[in-house]
Amino acid sequence: MKTYKWFFLVLVSGILFSCGGTSEEELVGDWQRRAVFSGSGRSFAATFVIGNKGYVCGGWNGQKVRRKDAYVFDHTGGGGKGSWWQVNDFPGAGRSHAVGFSIGDYGYVGTGWDGDETDMKDFWRYDPNHYDSEGEEIGEWTEVAPLPEKAYPRRGALAFSLTVGGKEYGYVGFGFYDGPLDRLFLNDIWQFDPDGTTTVTAEVEGVQVTRTLPGRWTAVTGYGGDKREGATAFVIDNKAYISSGKSSSYPVNEFWVYDPNGAASEREAWSTDPPRKMSDSNPDEDYDDDYGGLARSYGVAYVASVGGQLRGHIVGGDRNSNWEYDHDNDLWIQRTQFYNHRSGSTREGMVSFSFPSGRAFAGMGKGGTTHNEDMWEFIPLIDDDVYND
Repeated sequence: MKTYKWFFLVLVSGILFSCGGTSEEELVGDWQRRAVFSGSGRSFAATFVIGNKGYVCGGWNGQKVRRKDAYVFDHTGGGGKGSWWQVNDFPGAGRSHAVGFSIGDYGYVGTGWDGDETDMKDFWRYDPNHYDSEGEEIGEWTEVAPLPEKAYPRRGALAFSLTVGGKEYGYVGFGFYDGPLDRLFLNDIWQFDPDGTTTVTAEVEGVQVTRTLPGRWTAVTGYGGDKREGATAFVIDNKAYISSGKSSSYPVNEFWVYDPNGAASEREAWSTDPPRKMSDSNPDEDYDDDYGGLARSYGVAYVASVGGQLRGHIVGGDRNSNWEYDHDNDLWIQRTQFYNHRSGSTREGMVSFSFPSGRAFAGMGKGGTTHNEDMWEFIPLIDDDVYND
C-alpha cells in the first residue's frame, strides 16, 4: 500500500458514465507509456515522492526472498518520458507490502512482510542529498523510531502526510497482522513527528542495547470505521481521503476524510458525510447506481491536475477500473481503465506517483503470475487511444 502528498466532473452529451452499461469508448482519459522500470518486475513495493522524483523501495518479483533495492524515477527526465536509476539499497530486512511517505526533503519507509513469517514495524529515513563521484544521487538511509510497542507489526497498511498547525507529519495506519497468536485486520492510526526522539531497547547478541532514534509516534484517535488492509489514501487541500481495502473477505465501502486542521477534537477531524459510501447505499438517490466496481483492495491512489483542478483517483487492485473523485460534489466518475483497456487482467500491488506539476503515473504490479515493469502516465480530458501506445 502506498502515499501521496500532492496532489472532474465531465459532461459529454449529457451522459453520466457508468461501470456496467456504458461502453469503454465513452470513458474519458488515456494512458501513455513512460520509461520502463530499470529493476526487475515488481509488486507491493513502498513508494514516496520528493519534489520531481518518485522512489520505489523493496517489493516482490515472484521469488521467495523479498527485495530491498531502491530506485528513483525523475518524471522530468528522459525527454518527458521520465528516467530511472538505482540508489543505495534499503538497509532493513527485505520486504513487500510496506508503506512510504515523505516529509520535506526526506522519505520514510517501514512496516511490511518478509514473505515468510514476519510482519514488521521498523522505519527508515531516506536522504536524497548524497551523491556518487559523478554527481548522481545515491542517497543515504538512517533508522528512525519504529511504531510504538503497543502497535502491531503489519503488512498492507497505508500512509500519507499532512501539514497540521504549520508543521508536517507522517501518518501510518490500518493493515493486517499475522502473528503466532493473532491474525488481525487493524484500524489504528499513528502520527509521526520527525522532530521528536524515541528510546528503544533491544537484545543484540545476548546483550540489552538502548538507543535513541529520531522521530516519535503518537496515536490518532477519533476514527470509528472498519478495519482494513490494502486501502488507498490521497491528499487534496491538506485533507486525507481514505478509501477501499478489504476486511476478512469483503471489500470495504466506507470512505472517510481526515481533516485535523481546525477540528475541535480528534473525533470531529473524521467525517463520512461527506464523503458518501463507495456503494449503492441510498435507495432514494441514483448518484451511486453504478458504483459497484469502485471499492477494491490493493489498488493505488493518485492525484492529477484535471482542467486546472487537482482530483484524486483510484486504479488497479482486484479490479481494473479507474475512478476519479469530484470532491466538490462528492461524486465518483469512471475514467478509462489502466493500460489503455488492452488487458483484461487485474493488477494488484501497483505503484503510483503524484507530482507537484499535477502529472500522475502508475504501473508495475502483479497481474496473474507476471510481475510487471511498465510505467504509464494518466492524461485527462482526452479520448482514449489518442496516443499510439
